[in-house]
Amino acid sequence: MHVLPRALLLLALAAAGVRAQQPGEPPAGKRPHPGGRRAIPGNSPDCHTGSISYIFIDNHSIFDASDASLPTRFGWAYSTANRLHIRTRQGVIRRELLLRTGDCYDPALVDESARLLRGFDFVSRADVYGVPQPDSTYHLVVDTQDEWSTDVGLRLAVDGGMVFRGARVREKNAFGSGQRVELYYLEHDVARDYGVGWEDPQLAGYRWDAGVALGRTRAGTTVIERLQYPFLGEAGRRAARQSFERSDLLFDYVAPPLATDQDVIVPVREQSFDMAAVGKLGPPGDVLLVGGGLSFRNRSFPGRVDVLSDRSFQTRTAADSTLVRQVAGQMLTRDDVRAVLLLGQRRIRWIQRRGYDSPRGQQDIRLGGEVSLALSRSLPSMARDNDVGATTTLYAGFQAGPALVVLRGRGDGLRRDAPIGGGTRWEDLYGEAELLAYMRTEWLPTHTFVFRGGGAGGWQTRAPFQLTLGGDDAVRGYDPHRFPGGRRVSLSGEDRLYFHWPFPELFDLGATVFADAGRIWAGDAPFGVNSGWRTAVGAGLRGAFPAGGRTTYRADIAVPVAGSLRNARFTLSVGEVIGLARARLNGQLERSRPQGLTGDIFSFPR
Repeated sequence: MHVLPRALLLLALAAAGVRAQQPGEPPAGKRPHPGGRRAIPGNSPDCHTGSISYIFIDNHSIFDASDASLPTRFGWAYSTANRLHIRTRQGVIRRELLLRTGDCYDPALVDESARLLRGFDFVSRADVYGVPQPDSTYHLVVDTQDEWSTDVGLRLAVDGGMVFRGARVREKNAFGSGQRVELYYLEHDVARDYGVGWEDPQLAGYRWDAGVALGRTRAGTTVIERLQYPFLGEAGRRAARQSFERSDLLFDYVAPPLATDQDVIVPVREQSFDMAAVGKLGPPGDVLLVGGGLSFRNRSFPGRVDVLSDRSFQTRTAADSTLVRQVAGQMLTRDDVRAVLLLGQRRIRWIQRRGYDSPRGQQDIRLGGEVSLALSRSLPSMARDNDVGATTTLYAGFQAGPALVVLRGRGDGLRRDAPIGGGTRWEDLYGEAELLAYMRTEWLPTHTFVFRGGGAGGWQTRAPFQLTLGGDDAVRGYDPHRFPGGRRVSLSGEDRLYFHWPFPELFDLGATVFADAGRIWAGDAPFGVNSGWRTAVGAGLRGAFPAGGRTTYRADIAVPVAGSLRNARFTLSVGEVIGLARARLNGQLERSRPQGLTGDIFSFPR
């Protein structure tokens, strides 16, 4: 009964360039990296560095109970945490390695292997190194420690008492397999979502990443499917991706000119499918990326435009014609199939730092530059819309004395063959940029100073679009429903302090103080306002478990400078809202700008 599904899977993998395992051949995870050389064991003239004669994997659970440096007084805590956690299987770790027994020892691939292992969010620490042997070969040692992988989150709000807003249960390393399983129920403002998700970074023992999510929203259903083959480190030569999404959502316009806590909601149905492949040309660290693909997208607006008062669906009523006209310009139906050309240049090197986006955790940081360009053209015979699209992404990182500076940004736009109604040909122009600076000094070794400057905006938008000044993306002291508009700038400064107490062998604990400032302009976003400059200050606690973990847990309180403590916002979060560990720059732009194939395909973040 299982022959046909397996045959179909092998055919799909073969079509993508991944060969099936043959009898007597090592498993997929043990095959040499495409850029590596196959070596003859021993001191072969074809392998000047010596070959790898043995691979030893030492995969620790949350705590290494054999570590003599751990205080015995916490033995009960170490054993309890380890019993509640299923440690990562050796096979999962072995498949991430770019070297196998018999390969030439290559320090660059050794470093890449460690970096790939640290790419898992359930791995707290990963070190890979070679030990020379008397026969001129190497033993490769892989030493890993797991992160706590089970997250249970509750969302509570204070609104005349404690109010339940949802819950999320996520296991990032189910049964030690590296697979992620998630259940969630969220109810806040105009959203009510619940569903399940599953991801596997090593599908069927191969290096393919796969994920599926099924859910239900107030507007309908959500189905997301993704399959991708990422670049295997900097030396990886090829990558591929396929994804499908169908989502029924409600786009929420904050409408302060109407009344306090009033929202205009528009039902949106998004359907998309894309597939692409990318290859690298040039030596690792200085490569040209070239690829292409096809992308389909359909966006429609089923249902009526409604108004909510006090953000409650109990007050849902149909919007009048005046309100409908204000949002009608951003309710343009799209239906197109596009051919996409992907180009990029990548010149980077990696450094490793501790204590930047977590109290003491390891963090791999890119230095150098990367730029990508995705050019797309709709296919007239297969689409109603005729236009050309472009997406460009930029990354630059460098060190300046004790400071680390990173600039990253993205821009999107479409140009129609013929303007609509005699207007401009350009539409759906989106831009965002962020400058991050970290500062560590010898005279304040437990402090990390972080500065962020960011900007975002939209022009000639034909998709539902609106930014707000409040919330985690900008000025944290204001509610996310405050000050809507179309263009925004924000500045943030933060001092992250690490405590060496009370139990640094068990968990990391620290504090933070921060200040935010920002301004929003109305632009051409519906219901936009000009806010003037707004500021907020705040403080909080930061922690990580186990000690040296890379996942940060935060509890913060932020207060508007022009307000009072009654206007304070209290937030609990997993991960830093400011920093390199945050993959996306702006969540509000994600829901508006064109989806599908962009320069993100070059990095394939897990």
